[in-house]
Amino acid sequence: MDNKQTLKGNNVVLSYENREIIHGVDITIPPNKISVIIGSNGCGKSTLLKSFARLLKPVAGSIEINDKQLKEFNSKQLAQILGLLPQSPIVPEGISVFDLVSRGRFPYQSFLKGMSNEDKKAVENALKIMDIEEIADRNVDELSGGQRQRVWIAMALAQQTDILLLDEPTTYLDISYQIEILDLLTDINKKHKTTIVMVLHDINLSARYADYIFAINKGKLICEGKPSEVISENLIKQVFDLDCVVIEDPISKTPMIVPKGKHHIK
Repeated sequence: MDNKQTLKGNNVVLSYENREIIHGVDITIPPNKISVIIGSNGCGKSTLLKSFARLLKPVAGSIEINDKQLKEFNSKQLAQILGLLPQSPIVPEGISVFDLVSRGRFPYQSFLKGMSNEDKKAVENALKIMDIEEIADRNVDELSGGQRQRVWIAMALAQQTDILLLDEPTTYLDISYQIEILDLLTDINKKHKTTIVMVLHDINLSARYADYIFAINKGKLICEGKPSEVISENLIKQVFDLDCVVIEDPISKTPMIVPKGKHHIK
């Protein structure tokens, strides 16, 4: 069944220590789709994602889910709708995979009660989806980077939210793990109709996996749409100051950028 939660920002202004980072952005995230936010380092991608999770309060404008401002939700209500996997999350020392994934159930638990059967089923299902059932008893700090990322995503899945926000989920991973994680997220989106919003650095992976792309440049949303509509040589030059050629990805048939580089032009 389709998720009816619509996340959007209206004239959002965000700042850190009185320095404005995002300048009056209007953005509506397509429900049930995978959206990717692209842009150069320091342009405000992660800042915008944090505001979606209410980790950063807008200086002006508003973030809304179904026309209700985020500030009107209590913490548990919001955590049952929206999950966040931050960049480089810190692993609690000595915690097992099962226990870390179980933390995704906190929004559904009362202060005095432990895990219910429903909570346990949600955790077991998340472990199964991410194919980490066999390592459920291992300590997270013993795992490889790719395995850890599976565990963090499993925790977010156990939260059973309609909207999942991920800040650079493939950073520091080998290319095989990057593809594996993005394939798993695509499966989750298709099977559960989860609205996924990611910040990614790799333009070609963004174009391959995104249904919709938002391009940020110097704190402003300058372009949005399907990858085939927005990924162009002009956009890449404007956003990344990179000269490139855009060709068709032979596998996915999506746009693929080939950087020119000053030493290879003949």
